[in-house]
Amino acid sequence: MLDSKMITFLKVVEQRSYSKAAALLHLTQPAVSQQIQRLEEHYACRLFDIRGRAIHLTAQGQALYHYANLQLANEEQLLAQMAKVETPIKVGATLSIADYYLPPYLSTYLARQADLPSVTVKNTKAIIEMLLHNELSCAFIEGIFDKSLFNVREFLLTKFHPVARAGHPLAGKTCSLGDIHRFPLLLREEGSGTREIYENYLYQNNDSLLSALSVHEISSFGVIKQVLRSSDAVSFMYEGVARQEVERGELCYLEIEGFEIERPLHFIYLGNSLLQNRIELFYDNLLEQL
Repeated sequence: MLDSKMITFLKVVEQRSYSKAAALLHLTQPAVSQQIQRLEEHYACRLFDIRGRAIHLTAQGQALYHYANLQLANEEQLLAQMAKVETPIKVGATLSIADYYLPPYLSTYLARQADLPSVTVKNTKAIIEMLLHNELSCAFIEGIFDKSLFNVREFLLTKFHPVARAGHPLAGKTCSLGDIHRFPLLLREEGSGTREIYENYLYQNNDSLLSALSVHEISSFGVIKQVLRSSDAVSFMYEGVARQEVERGELCYLEIEGFEIERPLHFIYLGNSLLQNRIELFYDNLLEQL
């Protein structure tokens, strides 16, 4: 059973208010403050940064919040097991992986297994948040994330390319970032792994999206590739996302001088979960399908 002080802490975080948490818990506000103070004394750190009426978690408070959510999920899983009800595994996947890398594995897995889990598709930032809030059991993810928070396995290794239409003015040439900036840029929304990789590359080269002629956000790779085929715009994506169109001669990979990015796609899940054995069995069985 989760400690009452920890439950109070979670309510304060969720409500961003001592008084609202007190009302929900049927406690007085001084009682809530006292429980938070005892937690801070126990962990020898401040959990909240209070500025006026605004309440924010400190770095230590954020760590305790993730820990408390994990313990709460474990409690729910334990109760389900005791009631002989097996909690289903919920899988997350980012867009590139879900649409272009995962389907062959899942289709073969489904043909041999009867318990294909549900799959939620969102961008990297959203998937991470869902994992940390125990709304997902595990996920296939791309881009940059804090590996210290998860158990991590490398799912695939793939190249990351600038992509444009066949016959683009830069096709077949070795170009510079300055050349790329002369054309409209199509990118996924903020929070997506592919966008973060490209922005990180620009940062490492003392550059930014501000140098681009124009930046257009499109959340669907299918739409991005359609726009690329009929314009001089440029985008960045994993090799597998554009492979079919490149093989058909509709799109091409551009060559930027010094641009060589190869990135792993990861399978991640929180450690110390009661679902850990089932998560690892699912992943191992999935890889055996191809």
